[in-house]
Amino acid sequence: MVVVLDRHPINQVPKHATSDLNDLQERFFLLQRESFKQKIAHIFLIEGFSSTGKGSILQSLTIRLDPRKFKVYSPYVHQSEDRGYPFLWNFWRVVPRYGEFLFYLNTYYSRLAYLRSEKKINLSEYDHRLLSILNTERILSKDKIIVHKFFLHISKKDQKKRLEDSKKKKKEWELSAFDKDQGEHYKRYFEIFDSILSASRTIDSPWQIITSDKKEDTKLLVFEAIIERLERILKYDSQNALQSINHGMELIP
Repeated sequence: MVVVLDRHPINQVPKHATSDLNDLQERFFLLQRESFKQKIAHIFLIEGFSSTGKGSILQSLTIRLDPRKFKVYSPYVHQSEDRGYPFLWNFWRVVPRYGEFLFYLNTYYSRLAYLRSEKKINLSEYDHRLLSILNTERILSKDKIIVHKFFLHISKKDQKKRLEDSKKKKKEWELSAFDKDQGEHYKRYFEIFDSILSASRTIDSPWQIITSDKKEDTKLLVFEAIIERLERILKYDSQNALQSINHGMELIP
């Protein structure tokens, strides 16, 4: 087994952010505008262990964006395929139009991890579904729909503390059965997520692993990683664009 989560060989993002949140939000908005202009869609998969602040990160990512040009999808991880549809049917229903953003929480990777952890699928079915995911991401990336994958990592000790804090603050209602299951079986999920990350890293859709020991730093690191990749794909310098706007050389919509 390749221990990705311990050694971080896959695009590990630095632990310390250096940017201002407001500036990052403005730059992200400018990149959304440029993506729409170039008709390139982007799917942001926000994955990771429970209690890593994924919801708060999503809120910060979307607060400055044009609401007409993005959507958020967060299916309940326990939803069943018993209705007779393929594993990825729910995802295909929300694939963004060219130029739009999709933010995807509780993704098909979480679903796969849960099914594997609970032994609801065998190894053959697990491999089949993972292959379906990889084929889907490859098809999308070849058709101007770019998949960005972020995994928020946390130690067993820190996760346990955050779960206990939720109980003390009477916020246990915020925790799903999936969150609680992770807390009870951290080692099992660590091994499953590690296997998934190792098997699903591709040139077109690499994983970026971000340590979530400090939530505010994590938020900035996600922003910085997204902006860096978007600028490279779009060949657009959002920092210079923002400076031009601040100096009155361009009007921001």
